[in-house]
Amino acid sequence: MPSETDDLALKALEALAGPREAFHSALVATAEEVRGMLEARAGSDVERTTRTTAELGDFAAGRIDIERFGALAERRESLEEDDAAQVERAARTLESLIEREDDLFRARVEPDGDLRDTVESALSEAGRAFGAARSAELARSGRYRAEEHDAWIDHFPPGRWSRRERAVAPPLVVEVQGRDLKTGGLAEFMDGAQKIVLVVSGEAPPAALVRLITPSVFVMQVEGTEALGRLEGVPGPAVAAVVAAGASRFVHVPGANGRAPRLTVEYLPEEEPKQALGALSAFQQAEELRQLMAMAQVVTGSPPAPAAEGVGDATAGGEVGPPSAPADMLAAWILRQADLR
Repeated sequence: MPSETDDLALKALEALAGPREAFHSALVATAEEVRGMLEARAGSDVERTTRTTAELGDFAAGRIDIERFGALAERRESLEEDDAAQVERAARTLESLIEREDDLFRARVEPDGDLRDTVESALSEAGRAFGAARSAELARSGRYRAEEHDAWIDHFPPGRWSRRERAVAPPLVVEVQGRDLKTGGLAEFMDGAQKIVLVVSGEAPPAALVRLITPSVFVMQVEGTEALGRLEGVPGPAVAAVVAAGASRFVHVPGANGRAPRLTVEYLPEEEPKQALGALSAFQQAEELRQLMAMAQVVTGSPPAPAAEGVGDATAGGEVGPPSAPADMLAAWILRQADLR
């Protein structure tokens, strides 16, 4: 029986149907084109003549020696043995990725594992499609260099992707425990049309995704998968986290047509974290929550209301006080740096 996390991951994949289909279609089309390179090379003289006749049409009748012309064209487009072997390798790679189906778009962070490294590994696996396509083209044109290009088919990380490749970036659903939700490292992947959904199990930091908010990135932290449908209409990079009750819920929508970005905070927890969660200290978690409140205040002109008193006006020790003046805030910051508890 599927677990609750598996069920949420499947629903997240459904919400990413558009990006999945776009990448899959590009993958299939590229595989067919690469396989076509090999079929053209392997064709018999009769097949070449027939193909050339069809390509030239009625214009060639009585004017061009089809067999001679086809032979010249075939020599011009022929592949050397080594290059043909590389194109074959690229074709097999593309076909194996197609066979992965939805598994290509899923990843899981092992307990106490690194979220950033897991995402990089999963995207590099899907990115082998780009490496294979480039390898085939280089081999076709006689520019393939094994010492430089061999590794592209085995590992092609996002850092190597071109702008066009980023525009059809493979979406990714990542299952991760809340204690391992260290999101800062995901910022490097927020480019092009990249979509990442984090399905978080267990207790999580209250505002982990706030670290990824930048003017052009769609960021959403929600409870349940219903709101993930909003990702379908996002043209640029987007990251969402499905979290359990108790964490903050917010949506950051990039500006369009010159408008400023919009940040909507739907829920804040009753109080700041008091205990570490995995490698995340209570201070780090509280800072993320304060950052979310500060950003919301900049956008709306007033701080968002927490679910209860105690969020946003607490010191590191947890005491609640009145709203602080700038000098008081600076003094509180200095005191926090000296707090060795």
